[in-house]
Amino acid sequence: MAERWTDQSRELLKALGELASKKGDRFELVNSVIFALNAIDRSIHGWRSWIQNLLLMSKFSEDELREMKEGLIKEARGFIEYDVEVSLKHRDKMPRIVIREEGRERPDTGIIA
Repeated sequence: MAERWTDQSRELLKALGELASKKGDRFELVNSVIFALNAIDRSIHGWRSWIQNLLLMSKFSEDELREMKEGLIKEARGFIEYDVEVSLKHRDKMPRIVIREEGRERPDTGIIA
């Protein structure tokens, strides 16, 4: 299973590398973004399946778990920082959502409740 996962991950990395160097029209650019997000989603799903398996997690040392935690927090922070940067840069293009609360409207907080 692990070999198949890593083989598929290497293929994804190869495809992402090809997409990164490929010029394209707007449609191809959007498709590349979708592909990249799907690759991230696949990885997150894999991590979740590991972490939720307590029997598997019991096989890792505390140092190994700490290393995973630190690596994932670093990557999550980088991704969210990029998310914030892009969201602020292009906020005028995003639709605003008005939240109704007790019969009155309040400004969008950016989080759908």
